[in-house]
Amino acid sequence: MLRFALPLALLLPLASSVAAAPAMWKVSDADSAIYLFGSFHVLPDGIDWRTPLFDERLAAADKIVLETDVSPLAQAQVGAAAIARGVYVDGTLLTDVIDDDLEATLRAQSSAYDVPVGSLLAMRPWMAANTISVAAMMALGYDQPGVEFQIEPEIEPDRLIHLETGEEQLDVLAGASDEEQLVMLQATLDELDSMPKLMSKMIHHWQAGTADRIAHLFQMEMGGFEDAFLDRLLYQRNRNWVEPLSQLLADDIDALVIVGAAHLVGPTNVIELLEAEGFTATRVQ
Repeated sequence: MLRFALPLALLLPLASSVAAAPAMWKVSDADSAIYLFGSFHVLPDGIDWRTPLFDERLAAADKIVLETDVSPLAQAQVGAAAIARGVYVDGTLLTDVIDDDLEATLRAQSSAYDVPVGSLLAMRPWMAANTISVAAMMALGYDQPGVEFQIEPEIEPDRLIHLETGEEQLDVLAGASDEEQLVMLQATLDELDSMPKLMSKMIHHWQAGTADRIAHLFQMEMGGFEDAFLDRLLYQRNRNWVEPLSQLLADDIDALVIVGAAHLVGPTNVIELLEAEGFTATRVQ
């Protein structure tokens, strides 16, 4: 959920040299199949990711499966809920729960990305981490909607299926313990300087379809976070999705499933979990 990027001027030459072929898998049983495509939720301008196969599956599928509702109304509702859960209302300030070293790092990074430190001090650690990471993304060129947001207007509402509610996604962050939130804030601030280069590589490999490299880079990105947080962010959600995806196959529903690329690579990924259920997975792009 925390994403960074190089300045746009540095990303465009890289993007133009890579033929678009983000990874896609076909998962099948004896008489039906679904297709799974790994996305990035936020992108820099100028990234070529759509392919003839993707457009073919998008047009042909009976159902399009997304992580959650990304319509403007739904996103506004989640934003309001995030503010309600992310701001102190009892007079507490962020400086009351972080130590002096973390406060100094927070002030330095907020200045670097023009985020008013006063607004951050009213926030719980998870929301401060998210706010400053979003500011960094915007400053560094990650200011374009990602895959789901780009295609959502093209899809008839009755073709859409959502794996989670916005509230469930918000709970991954807002439901973290106080200790996890502090680790999340520290890790986010520590990564701001190194993550632009890392994310440039990650986008490159996503665009090129080298999924194994995405897994390695994502593990590097999230190395400073608590195991419990990573389980809620990735692994438990992957496990939760196996049943509804298996049901699509059982019901012979032709579906295109679009979820974050990190859910389809690395340990306990959705593809491997479906294979463990007896389905056959084949890389088709």
